[in-house]
Amino acid sequence: MAKLSLIPLIKPIEATRLHPRTGMSLGLPEVTVAYGSLVEHMGSDRDREKFTYLGELYACKREAFLSATGGVKSPPKSPPAAAAPPAPAPVAEPAKEKVPETAAPEPRLKWEQVASSHYSLWRTAVPGGWLVALNDSSVTFVPDPQHQWDGSSPECT
Repeated sequence: MAKLSLIPLIKPIEATRLHPRTGMSLGLPEVTVAYGSLVEHMGSDRDREKFTYLGELYACKREAFLSATGGVKSPPKSPPAAAAPPAPAPVAEPAKEKVPETAAPEPRLKWEQVASSHYSLWRTAVPGGWLVALNDSSVTFVPDPQHQWDGSSPECT
């Protein structure tokens, strides 16, 4: 069975979600499939076109589908490629001394743990301040151009 190709939408369309096995409407309100979404054409049924979007089966009016896909039900097949002329036989080059390539080191953030009474808190210096991570899930920027923050809380008075 040939793999179906994705078709990008050039404008949004209103579509009805269908039952995956029966192809019948689920009776839910129509949904908007957004511009730029990728859909797979699954065939026609009377005056409607069926397609999948995000793994779910949908249908919409044929005119709306053709308009949103630029008149394409299935992506055009590329013409068969002409046979390339045979490549010339490789010419042996004199052996060159291999010089090991030294890749430039990738920039990396160096995180340091900040002592905290309740949370897992980490920080790293960046231009203009600090990136602060909390519980390995959220990150925020703290302005401090001179990087004077020593990691402690300010004294409360």
